[in-house]
Amino acid sequence: MLIDYAAITHPGKVRRNNEDAYLLSALDGEEPIINGPAQPLKVGEPGLLVAVADGMGGAAAGEVASREGLAAVALHLFGHWGRLAPGKGREVDLLKALESAVERASDAVLRYSDDDRTARGMGSTLTAAVLWNGCVYVAQIGDSRAYLLRQGVLHQITEDQTLVNDLVAQGTLTREQARTHPQRNMITQALGSPQPLRVALSRLVLRRGDRLLCCSDGLHGEVTDARIGEVLGQDASPRQGLERLLDEAIAHGARDNVTGVVLVLNDPGLPLPGPDEPLDLAHPQAQTAGRGFWDRLRGLFGGGAS
Repeated sequence: MLIDYAAITHPGKVRRNNEDAYLLSALDGEEPIINGPAQPLKVGEPGLLVAVADGMGGAAAGEVASREGLAAVALHLFGHWGRLAPGKGREVDLLKALESAVERASDAVLRYSDDDRTARGMGSTLTAAVLWNGCVYVAQIGDSRAYLLRQGVLHQITEDQTLVNDLVAQGTLTREQARTHPQRNMITQALGSPQPLRVALSRLVLRRGDRLLCCSDGLHGEVTDARIGEVLGQDASPRQGLERLLDEAIAHGARDNVTGVVLVLNDPGLPLPGPDEPLDLAHPQAQTAGRGFWDRLRGLFGGGAS
């Protein structure tokens, strides 16, 4: 798959440390890019992993949590998917590996927190996306987000795991009230939590011309979805688009660290979207109750790649 991408992270105007991190990996055993400069990535059969994490915990603990979590996700996915994918990988295997990678990442953050008293209580959000076989597979923890821009329309692929989002779902708050609620940043799921995770999984069929954005709340909390869609829809390179979004976040105060990764999918192997074609988006519910879930998932997706 031909992919043009850009990534950016910035401490913002208020925070002294940058506790955000991003990662890109071809899942081929090579060292992943973590907050490093953009470089050519050869995307092979295992696909491409893109992830954004927003750490928390004070001092340097948040920085460690986000990076430890991302590194653990990449390592697990390489071992349990990257080595399997060439000729043998199935969609159900990828989803299972993605869910377990998030769980291993949470365990890694929790172990670090237990071993270092100064890091007690540290944690991280995670939005991890694997592009494979014409689809993107997303795992979500916390309130970082994945967006898709298609034919000028922005779609939020993930749902925030936050207290205010739960209140919106219950009808207690409106979306507009949630944007300014004093507890809008209170997440209900995080890597490093001793409580069992609820990994939210998504699968989206891609089309030529799609733009995928993974970002921390330092970006989407300062720049409205309407403006994100407008900027991404401009005829600009991924880097130019990200820099414009960062400038807008800073102009609005940039009270948190700001991180984003944009992927532009112009691969001729992807079909063009049809007129008024709806998103082919599925949200298989992640569970850890054993084989029954994966049997049901095989039934849903036919046990093979789509």
